[in-house]
Amino acid sequence: MPKGYSGKILRVNLTAGTMEQKVFDEEFYRLYLGGGGIGTYFLLNETDRETDPLSPGNVLTIAPGITTGPAISGVSRCSITALSPETGAVGDSQAGGKLGPFLKRSGLDAVVITGKAENPSYLYLSNGKMEIRDAEDYSGLTILDARDLFVEQLGTSNISVLQCGPAGEKLISYANVASDTNNYFGRTGMGAVFGSKNLRAVVVSGEGAIEFEDPDNLKKLAKTGAGRIAGSGFVSLVKKLGTPGLVEGNALSGNLCTHNYSSGYDPDYMKLDGTTIDASIASKGTTCYGCAVGCRKTIKTELPYDVTDRLGGPEFETLGVLGSNLEIFDLGIVGKANELCNNYGLDTITLGGIIAYLFESIENGKIRDEDLGIGQVGFGRGESLLKLLELIIKREGIGNILANGFEACIKHFGEQTRDYAVHVKNHGLAAHMTQVKPAMSLIYAVAPIGADHMSCEHDWLVTEEGEAAKGLGLVQPGEPNSTGTEKVRLVVYSQYYYSALDSLGLCMFCWGAGNLFTYPELVELIHSVTGLDMTFWEIMKAGERRITMMRLLNIRRGFTADNDKLPEKLFKAITDGPSKGRRVDEDGFESMKSLYYGFQGWNTEGVPVKEKIAELGLEWV
Repeated sequence: MPKGYSGKILRVNLTAGTMEQKVFDEEFYRLYLGGGGIGTYFLLNETDRETDPLSPGNVLTIAPGITTGPAISGVSRCSITALSPETGAVGDSQAGGKLGPFLKRSGLDAVVITGKAENPSYLYLSNGKMEIRDAEDYSGLTILDARDLFVEQLGTSNISVLQCGPAGEKLISYANVASDTNNYFGRTGMGAVFGSKNLRAVVVSGEGAIEFEDPDNLKKLAKTGAGRIAGSGFVSLVKKLGTPGLVEGNALSGNLCTHNYSSGYDPDYMKLDGTTIDASIASKGTTCYGCAVGCRKTIKTELPYDVTDRLGGPEFETLGVLGSNLEIFDLGIVGKANELCNNYGLDTITLGGIIAYLFESIENGKIRDEDLGIGQVGFGRGESLLKLLELIIKREGIGNILANGFEACIKHFGEQTRDYAVHVKNHGLAAHMTQVKPAMSLIYAVAPIGADHMSCEHDWLVTEEGEAAKGLGLVQPGEPNSTGTEKVRLVVYSQYYYSALDSLGLCMFCWGAGNLFTYPELVELIHSVTGLDMTFWEIMKAGERRITMMRLLNIRRGFTADNDKLPEKLFKAITDGPSKGRRVDEDGFESMKSLYYGFQGWNTEGVPVKEKIAELGLEWV
């Protein structure tokens, strides 16, 4: 076997209480790479159209990539893949930290979990030791309390704890999964999948070692990446201020979601910016395993609420969807809402979208304050956000409806509220404005997991003339506002590349277009870790293969081209600010979508043609 990975994948059947290691050959890893690639492979093999995401038949895969393990910036990410309770489609989420490297140190390349435990349980993995253990002591505990109890009972802090919180136990459709206390698999409801399986946690020991093909060259790559940070622009900014440092630039370009995506700007934006956080309530920076960037900034404050620095701080997306999009500019309130989401296990992005839907429905007289039973509710009312969040966490009162996502809310409150529900496939949008970024309008509609801002590179890349663009085949610079062929090419080619990064477990902040490492250095990384002489063509094809598998899985589950659509609200002009008058052009959007299908080798209904399936070696599907 090549080095860097073991070839062993652990299969766990929680219903039967059994575990078995399966061995896979080199071809398997070259085709699927790891991460979301192999997670989608198992979903396609072992689920069907009728499989309920909350049933024992759902297949949950936890997987780093073949490159995971060395102490290099951006090489620690891990994927969780399963059918999504939020969308009903393929669910996939990534996070950094130390889980991926620790899983590889335990001698495993992935863990694939099926069934449902009779009682609350957790999986314990150490080097050569694998057990399903009782988790009754952890039921109902917050993420932080459960983590502390694991450390106490196991007698060591040298562990990585992957766990759903109370939100996952209560099957909230957009519950997340926490990796230790500062990294979160935030999207597509993977926490609810944990909860449906009576699986509170997966605890992985940091013992064991990984053998690499060329350790010396890996050290050289680590030094190269770290040395480029100071002059890197974007990466140096997030090293200094974390992703909150992106607030000002996005607001000034009219790209900061405001008033439920009605605007891209609010004059109070600096109250949420990283410089303000750094000067007032910033506590310290944290980083992922082996990374020199350290983009995670925690906060700590006592006023108006006590917020701990042990659960991270709000990222840019959270500051947008729980801050400006709700017109709440009090860092104490946004920080507290972020802490509650992190401690109980909720996706801040979909949560923020649902609250904004509620606020705008009330503003337009489609829902009455008194129907909610918590007093006055609406934009700018921070207290109402925290009250609603508490009800959702407990699944009490109206919170029991809000916990089930956008479509459940529309069913409860009525079709007259649909115009204010900004989602794709029941999945909330991030802080980036589709009205301002045509590439985002396309990828939000067609991304297999629902609206996702990390599935391709953003519009800026099409304007570049350097290797960041040319290396992906974008040799003719275009206009950032265009909806033409060059913009579709940007989405398709960068989607393949970022799909490959998600399979390899690599961070886009470090390995994304124009950041710390080059495309040839990615080829070099794979060889130095594994000894495999993969080409960049092969890597891109693996990324495309994953996208096509995800599309095929969604089609099997009843999704069609009709599901690749945007909310009507986004076709209306932005009301004010730097992007005033901008909107998603309906004709341009439809043209991009049609061309996207053609680029992908899909027919006009968005179905991969048999020749494309054969080209990618997916006839088995």
